Amino acid sequence: MGNRVWLYIGLILINLQVFGQDIPAKPNGYVLDQAGLMKSDEVQQLEQKLRGYADTTSTQFAIVLVPTIGNSDPYDYAIAIGKTWGVGQKDKNNGVVILVSMNNRKIRIVTGRGIEDVLPDATCKRIINRILKPYFKRGDYYGGLDVATTEMMQRASGQFQSEGSTDSEGIPVVVIIVLVFVVLTLINAYRNRNGGSGPGSHGGGMFFPPVFFGGGGFDRGGSSGGGGFDFGGFGGGDFGGGGAGGDF
Repeated sequence: MGNRVWLYIGLILINLQVFGQDIPAKPNGYVLDQAGLMKSDEVQQLEQKLRGYADTTSTQFAIVLVPTIGNSDPYDYAIAIGKTWGVGQKDKNNGVVILVSMNNRKIRIVTGRGIEDVLPDATCKRIINRILKPYFKRGDYYGGLDVATTEMMQRASGQFQSEGSTDSEGIPVVVIIVLVFVVLTLINAYRNRNGGSGPGSHGGGMFFPPVFFGGGGFDRGGSSGGGGFDFGGFGGGDFGGGGAGGDF
């Protein structure tokens, strides 16, 4: 019985060593640059940006720059950070961890279960290949992280337009609605000016459903009007298997 207890203790210690030995302690903010890859003012600018986004959407980003992850798998390491720190809200699991290991030249993005639909694996991979890698190879870590988080935030808020979004892809729905409204208004005004024709012509202008204006349902920004969140730390979110990785 005693040997079995020691065996269990040994297994626990091994797991702690694999998953917790080099995991940094949870910071007070959203950016941790243990590798010293950015200037202090750059860290502060990213910190303010991530805090502001968390304030308005509750989605939390954690940027973690470490000198090395040793022999740990980048995915396991990033997941361990996300789970241990509780990045994202507990009831929404809307956290994102961006891990950069300098000596290993590894990048890993992991996403919480609640945000995988707007930041799928393919999108995370493109962000790594098209933004983070080129910037990092130039030594501009702040620039890469700033551009990458901006795109991720826009995607999570439904505001991102890809570079291929041109007129050839079709006229935006909002433009069509406005054009239809203008045309119908002009037709109605012309009829009223000429005495009207047919039933329903009352000279009072045409009715247009208010859903297209004002507080319509087109804003996917996820803004809850701010407030209600504790920005001194993360919210206890969980992570699944979403994300992507790469080298630089």
